[in-house]
Amino acid sequence: MAKHLHKGDERRRRWKIIDASRAGDPSVLPQLLARLDGGETSENRRHIVRALGNIGGPQAEARLLELLASERGPILGEVAQAIGKLGLRRASSMLRGLRDHESEWVRQNVGFALKQLAIRA
Repeated sequence: MAKHLHKGDERRRRWKIIDASRAGDPSVLPQLLARLDGGETSENRRHIVRALGNIGGPQAEARLLELLASERGPILGEVAQAIGKLGLRRASSMLRGLRDHESEWVRQNVGFALKQLAIRA
């Protein structure tokens, strides 16, 4: 797997992010977090959020909770899914507040996340 997630064009960076996500490699977490804040495209940011959900750990969890509170667009669907996958129960009230989100994508993923959190209860 490529360890330098910042190199290459958008497509090449996306595939590096996807590979890191599939591998669940925590060694790339600092790079993922930096790319999330570093002007990455919206599509790549969504892949980074998925990777955070696959990698997990305190830093990934904290960043996902920040994103849940600060983001407004379709990326919330990926954030909700990652939170459900990781079982972050402290996000339950924020997720419940998104059940009526304007985006069907977000609503579906919020539903998934809330079900996952209920299963883990």
